[in-house]
Amino acid sequence: MKKTILAAAVVAVIGGTSVYAAGNSNDVQTADLEETNSTQNQQTDENSGEEQISSEEAVKQAQTVIDGTLDEVELDTEDGRLVYEVELDYQGEDYDFDIDAYTGEVVNIDDDLLGTEASAGAAVSLEEAEKTALAAFSGGKVDDSELEKNDGRLVYEIEVEINDEDGDVYIDAESGEILHIESDIAAFADTDAGSGSGNERRSAGDEQREGNDKDNSSGQITAAEAKEIAMDYAGGGYIDDMELEHEDGMLLFEVEVEYGADNEVEVYIDAYTGEILYVDKD
Repeated sequence: MKKTILAAAVVAVIGGTSVYAAGNSNDVQTADLEETNSTQNQQTDENSGEEQISSEEAVKQAQTVIDGTLDEVELDTEDGRLVYEVELDYQGEDYDFDIDAYTGEVVNIDDDLLGTEASAGAAVSLEEAEKTALAAFSGGKVDDSELEKNDGRLVYEIEVEINDEDGDVYIDAESGEILHIESDIAAFADTDAGSGSGNERRSAGDEQREGNDKDNSSGQITAAEAKEIAMDYAGGGYIDDMELEHEDGMLLFEVEVEYGADNEVEVYIDAYTGEILYVDKD
């Protein structure tokens, strides 16, 4: 979201999208907002019939998370969802919020929340999250750590460096589970380091580490086996990308293979059975 700084509040309509900007006051310019909000609140979702919250309500919702100064708010659509994009300034940093325009839910906060009051909502500490991330690898180190809100939940993004490769490990800040390991480092995940945290929960991180264990003691296939299955399906080529993720309650290898003359196929493989569940051809 582009930051806009104006001396006074401005209300504009650009291409059917309402945009509001405020100056250096924490107070939302209610006189201007309420006039437009009265129109916005008449709008309803054609499918659900729900009434939209006002832009003022969206700003207040964001400020319950971080008590910052309003820079800008606009109504937009993200991934088919109508949201208010609210930008707050807090201690010299900009924080971008996506607020559901019907429920008021804080969907996303696309900035580092460490050091803000929002971090109090994390049940898992940063130190615990970093230990969990490193426990998935042998010899890795943490380069950077952030706390963000994605799809309504707090998530640690732990950047791990291993074998001269960098990638993020995403950890649920409520449960401590590893949600996703970026493909750049997913192939290096193993069980050699152990959990190291004394955590009795069986997390997604445990499953992912076991899925890449070279002796396959967990019953899951290895990353190398998943690559071989995908290559066999494509009839040759080379691996362009590979990820290990949870989808619809299943642990899957997503293997992207380049083959032939500019052909590409993504092969989705059950991480336990090695069965090809479905493919997506270019």
